[in-house]
Amino acid sequence: MSVQQKKMLVFLSVIVFLGIMISSFIAKEKPASSSQEEKQAPSSESVQEGKGATIKDNENPYDQTQRNTKEDLQSTKEIATEFVRAFASFNGKNPSEHIEKAKPYMSEEMYQNYKSQKERGTLTYDKVVPETLETTEVSNDDPDVIQWNVIMQGKVYDVGGKSEPEEDWYLVTLKKQDNGYKVVGVRVNLPN
Repeated sequence: MSVQQKKMLVFLSVIVFLGIMISSFIAKEKPASSSQEEKQAPSSESVQEGKGATIKDNENPYDQTQRNTKEDLQSTKEIATEFVRAFASFNGKNPSEHIEKAKPYMSEEMYQNYKSQKERGTLTYDKVVPETLETTEVSNDDPDVIQWNVIMQGKVYDVGGKSEPEEDWYLVTLKKQDNGYKVVGVRVNLPN
């Protein structure tokens, strides 16, 4: 095979490769644009219907205020705050005390799970005293639960009684039970 034939073979290979890439790109773009047209068609029809349009067109799936009542949101916010006040107050001399304090706010399953896990203090972490709690909304796409972010600021004491300021962020998940909303999960200081 001559050098000129090798160059021609490489050139044709590049052309074929580019053709495949372009056709692949066009094939991926075409269904996306047609699905956008399908999505736009119903919304334009709903505008023509006038006041009969549904709110679901404007609903944000991550905004839990759009799918829950103000009463449910307010009561779950209070439950989450009181739960963190009890749950965060750790005492190394009685390591299960905070679980017992938080029991009224937890589901039975969560309570049994935490009751079986014995927590203990460390040399730098013997007692936690919450001082202020701030509860903020979170993005939540699960319609079965309500979540709140509770920021606890307080003091952490070591075994010698020396204290340091502490700030912990609790993501509290609540679910409707037979006897009202209960905490079914908590995650502390999640990484971004």
